[in-house]
Amino acid sequence: MKKEIIFSLCIIFFSALWLQGQSTRTPYKDGSAISLVDSLQINLDNFYRIRSTNIIPGTVNILLKGKNLSAQDYKINYALGTISLSDSLPYSIFDTLFVAYRSVKLSLQKEYQRRQLVVKYDELGKDTIRVLRLNKPLDTESIFGNTIEKSGSIIRGFTVGTNKDLTLQSGLRLQLAGKLSDDIEVVAALTDENTPIQPEGNTERLDELDKVFIQIKHKNASATFGDYEVQKKIGEFGIINRKLQGLLGEFKFGNTEGYLAVANAKGKFNSNAFNGQDGVQGPYRLSGQNNERDIIIIAGSEKVFVNGEELKRGERNDYTIDYSNSQIIFTPQRLITSASRIAIDFEYSDRRFARNFFAAGAGTQFFNDKIKIAFQFIREGDDQNSPIDISLSDADKKVLASAGDRKDFAVKSGVSLAEPDSVGQLKGLYEKKDSVVHNQPYSYYLYNPGSDSALYNVSFSYAGEYQGDYVRESLGQYRFVGKNLGGYLPQIFLPLPELKQFGNIFFQYNPTQDIAIQVEFAGSSWDRNRFSTLDEKDNLGLARNLSFKMNPLKLQFGGVHFGKIGFSFRERFIQDRFTSLERFDKVEFARDYNTSSSSQGNEKLREASLILQPVESPFGGLQSIFSYGSLKKGTDFSSDRFTNQTDFTKEKEFQFKYKIDYVHTKNGSLSSNWLRQEGTSFYSFGSIKPVFDFISEKKLDKISSGDSLLSSSLQYFEGNPGINFAKFFGVDASIKYLFRTDYLPLAGVMQKESNSYGQIFDLSYSEKREISSQLRVTVQNKKYSDVYKLKGQLDNQTILVRSQTRFSTTDNAANGDLYYEVQTQKTAKLQKVFVKVEKGNGNYLYLGDLNNNGVAEENEFVPVVYDGDFIIVNIPTDQLYPVIDLKSSARLKLNYENIYSAKNFVGTIVKALSSESYGRIEENSQETDLKKIYLLKLSSYLNEKNTVRGSQYFQQDFFVFENSSELSFRLRYSQRRSLNQFSGGAEKGFSKERSVRIKFKLLQEIGNQTDLENKIDNLIAGVSSNRSRAIESNGITTDFSYRPERNIEVGFKIKTSKSSDYYPATPTEIFTNGQTVRLNISFSGYGRFRFEVERNELTTNTFANYLPFELTAGNVIGKNYLWRMFFDYRFGTNILSTANYDGRKLGGGKIVHTARVEVRAFF
Repeated sequence: MKKEIIFSLCIIFFSALWLQGQSTRTPYKDGSAISLVDSLQINLDNFYRIRSTNIIPGTVNILLKGKNLSAQDYKINYALGTISLSDSLPYSIFDTLFVAYRSVKLSLQKEYQRRQLVVKYDELGKDTIRVLRLNKPLDTESIFGNTIEKSGSIIRGFTVGTNKDLTLQSGLRLQLAGKLSDDIEVVAALTDENTPIQPEGNTERLDELDKVFIQIKHKNASATFGDYEVQKKIGEFGIINRKLQGLLGEFKFGNTEGYLAVANAKGKFNSNAFNGQDGVQGPYRLSGQNNERDIIIIAGSEKVFVNGEELKRGERNDYTIDYSNSQIIFTPQRLITSASRIAIDFEYSDRRFARNFFAAGAGTQFFNDKIKIAFQFIREGDDQNSPIDISLSDADKKVLASAGDRKDFAVKSGVSLAEPDSVGQLKGLYEKKDSVVHNQPYSYYLYNPGSDSALYNVSFSYAGEYQGDYVRESLGQYRFVGKNLGGYLPQIFLPLPELKQFGNIFFQYNPTQDIAIQVEFAGSSWDRNRFSTLDEKDNLGLARNLSFKMNPLKLQFGGVHFGKIGFSFRERFIQDRFTSLERFDKVEFARDYNTSSSSQGNEKLREASLILQPVESPFGGLQSIFSYGSLKKGTDFSSDRFTNQTDFTKEKEFQFKYKIDYVHTKNGSLSSNWLRQEGTSFYSFGSIKPVFDFISEKKLDKISSGDSLLSSSLQYFEGNPGINFAKFFGVDASIKYLFRTDYLPLAGVMQKESNSYGQIFDLSYSEKREISSQLRVTVQNKKYSDVYKLKGQLDNQTILVRSQTRFSTTDNAANGDLYYEVQTQKTAKLQKVFVKVEKGNGNYLYLGDLNNNGVAEENEFVPVVYDGDFIIVNIPTDQLYPVIDLKSSARLKLNYENIYSAKNFVGTIVKALSSESYGRIEENSQETDLKKIYLLKLSSYLNEKNTVRGSQYFQQDFFVFENSSELSFRLRYSQRRSLNQFSGGAEKGFSKERSVRIKFKLLQEIGNQTDLENKIDNLIAGVSSNRSRAIESNGITTDFSYRPERNIEVGFKIKTSKSSDYYPATPTEIFTNGQTVRLNISFSGYGRFRFEVERNELTTNTFANYLPFELTAGNVIGKNYLWRMFFDYRFGTNILSTANYDGRKLGGGKIVHTARVEVRAFF
């Protein structure tokens, strides 16, 4: 009876915890069954369904009115899980039936159904009907449909802490692609996160992380909202390529199509053209329309040409580009010399004004596509009422209004008197100095912060090389070097907001399939200063283009086929005030017609060409193109160009190409004759292919009344013989010899300037899976003649090498890789700049102006682990130094078991051994003896006289039972040396680590990892830095791990160490002891929980010395307590929740709490 009372009380207790229809589940002891209790309301039908399946017979107990029912009081159907009460049993409709039972743990439902019949009232038939209803849970397919591919996430969360106000985090990233219907397709990339991250320009393809758009497509129309790129070409003048943010609509009905674009332009177009330098692969800096240097290149907008050939971006291709610093570097694949003609088209942002863009265009075709008409209108300009990173006062706007189109008038002084401090003293950065330049009084400004005479703050602007009086030594620091000997002026150039408008109409008539007649008219308007109404008369410009083209047609007389003939002619007129939004001429158009000496004026161009293709013979096909061009510009300039290009080719067997180009130019009294010749040829003998290329130019510029050559004259011959081997014993190889002779005028007579010679070797192997190798070596030497050496020219050598090899043995006994790259370039010293960020997101704290000089210097910042609000950004200075840049690395992994597999005593020992070696060398050096660098003469590396940046790292690991979980050993030795030249001085570092790691299992559930370490960390920094140190530390750490269950881990870690800093006169000693306790629980397939408590105690022998961050690892002297909690849990497959909590008490400081909660839903 006592047991029954206890059981009844348990039933009542569990029943009170649940509402009607709920079940209480507790694990059964043996783990194969669970105990359940159902509460069922008494009903008139006397039919009760138990909610669980697989009821174990004989385990059912039913409680009614507090009494257990006997087997005679009810009937139970175990298969159906139903109960009915005996008619003789007294009960009320208000009673509740409690059913206790045990059930086998199976994840089976009682019913499975996809559809069910439901009864609905039919308004039309005025009767009830049964219809099918699909039982389907709400999921992403229910929302987007099964024709949409989707991915992405939604993030919601918050962060709160003792030192941090409550902040909310919200994020959305969604990608969609698919069909909304049979005719409508959608592509979308959506986010509400602000990620102004410029992709790195070192790959051929860019990942634009901040691109957000929705694109809806129909067979007749499409619309794009957000970030997009518009690329249109109507006629010759109507070319536009822009990266925009806004709306783009396009339509196409039959032969009629058009577009409309309304957007904010991310940047403006510009083009830079310059010659390379011998021995300099880069960096080459790009500038804006007004020589601005502080610009950002719009990622992916650049087109790079060398000698008229468009290059590919990427470390494995031709060039890499730093979009943020607007610098380009050419890879070893592309040799750059002083004869390399570099042209770069790009878009850039100067963040002066918001920039608006509007474009519309349409075109249609008639009469079976024989007639085509198209038009286009484009408007692009700055919004003068929406400045971005500038603030214009009323006085500034008056200056701009009176400047007209003259940008050199839109300036104001950059000198201002410093603001007085709290005691009324003026503390500036510059002091004014009076001097005499060219017998004229002149005042300049000297950077001297902290001086009593430093009463001024000065802003400088870049005016162009040798257009200013100052040079920039570092950010904010400028030095006077003499009148017109620098590039900066103490002035502020006010930006002129511009507006460009362009329109054109294009007509094309095709009387036959091979004949086309084109007519184009274009007009433009360029308001160079929207603040000013002055100089408006030269805004408008016109252009036209007429052309006739006949594709090569068969020439046949009397049934005899004489080959094909083609012809083209065009006439173009461009008014001097006409402007386009983008380049429409060929990249080397100015060179083709020798327009470098031409002045402004209306331009008239006539070109005609004749194409002859004789009958193709078994010996190959022949084609010859004859061209004539006439260019007149203004009243004085005229240029006549004659070209012939002949091509004799048989596919894959041989090719002979020859081109001759003659240009005669007159510009007033200047007369120029320019003869250019180039050729290329090859002939294949199976896998061997000899090649020969040559280029020759002779340009003679004279005054018509004299015989002396002008300095713009030139003459050279370049020949490049070589031989290629294809799959020669599995190797693809090529060898090319380079030689070039240059002549330049000296005293009006052409004289030999230099001889250049070199070689290019290419080698690649990938025949076997176990090894792949690529090697390219370029060497060029340039030797100047004696007469030019007297003028200060120096011989130079260019070396470009890239080698990459990967290998592995079939039995995996050894594997590794080798990498070697070296090239000559220029580089700048770096300046450390501290940038303020949100508190907690940085790793430095600013201590204040300790020396009271008004400048935040490096020794006034200290590294911290928590609550930092500054980060370091390394900014290159202006001055570039010629260097040789080397990067090399090697890795070798050895499994001795596979090397020596004999079954003897030695083999037993060797079987347990393995090792891995890794080394990396980087050197950026001004060493003039280049072979010391590229031949890896390490004694010449890390030299304070020559090294700009360099590091050497070596790591050696030896393993015993490397892959064993029962017992394993790792012995490590690593060493690093470094030297970096910063604008504030050099930093020379040395670090070394010797350590032993032992991992073993005491029991199946208990494991241990013990580390014994000896470390050295030395750094010698400049006087303005507080980072100098000479630290040696010895420590031991042991970590016990106990796993009572597979998903539970309890850990206990103990560490103790002694660290000494020998840099101060009295060495600093730090004794550290620490203990950590942790608990890890994983919920299989659903989540994880981690809790950790850490205590670190630091004691020292002195408080007089400065404590480097590396000495204390961010801790403070005394007892430091840290506790952390992490929890993540997955709801289903698409929702992940995380919670983080951190607490700390450092030394005698206050307790600081930080908590973060986040929920992330995936599509």
